[in-house]
Amino acid sequence: RPAPNLGGDLGLVGAGAENVEDLHIFTIQNITLKKGQRMVVPVAELTVPYEDVYVLDIPFAPPADVRRRFNTNQQSQIARMLTSPKVMHKLRLTNKSVYPFTTAPALILSGDRVLGQGLMTYTPKGGSVDLPITAAVDVQVKKADSEVKRTPNAVRWYNDSYERVDLTGAVTLTNYREHPAKLEVVRNVLGNITEASNDGVVTKLNMLEDHTYTSGRPHWWGWYNWPNWWGHFNGIGRIKWEPTIEPGKSIELTYK
Repeated sequence: RPAPNLGGDLGLVGAGAENVEDLHIFTIQNITLKKGQRMVVPVAELTVPYEDVYVLDIPFAPPADVRRRFNTNQQSQIARMLTSPKVMHKLRLTNKSVYPFTTAPALILSGDRVLGQGLMTYTPKGGSVDLPITAAVDVQVKKADSEVKRTPNAVRWYNDSYERVDLTGAVTLTNYREHPAKLEVVRNVLGNITEASNDGVVTKLNMLEDHTYTSGRPHWWGWYNWPNWWGHFNGIGRIKWEPTIEPGKSIELTYK
């Protein structure tokens, strides 16, 4: 049933707020609703600083001998994950208000136009949170990896010989927007990163404790019974770049 137009004074007595142990409680007094009525109650209105960020997270693929053991459904999942990595446009809000941000759906508008809808996660006072808007189709991505060297019998371990494979890769980004794009680019790789250009920050992840893709092993990791030697010689590496690309310009991020 359509809600009637309430109009007039709703009789609200302001919104109070208090911290109760680990909870933050908003209290609004003197609300009365008749049966079938609906009400939207503003709790707080805040003005906080924000910036536009463009985030690209490039996953790694399973080695060829591992992928051959996956079934058709698993192969499809891997293909979808690796197809055309996209730059995501996000809003980074800094909570300089006197209240925490609570977890809830967030509607993002510019003037009277809806840009997108995302999930606002809990953000304490003084913290920051990223709200996804949409894929940034005006920031194009190209990725290329190639083998440059293979060394047989490079090392022995428990009387077994292992070869070393040297790879090189490049991520090329082009900004077709009319404004500069501040990017955060993350490239995850299987193996040990030896070099990264453009002041890329290299991290070797903890394979024993990091279980989520965003902090370590991807969801398909448990589909394969990894041999003992794998973790001894190889790890999961991560490179993070934070370049700014001017309108109409390109940048190439390389690694080995």
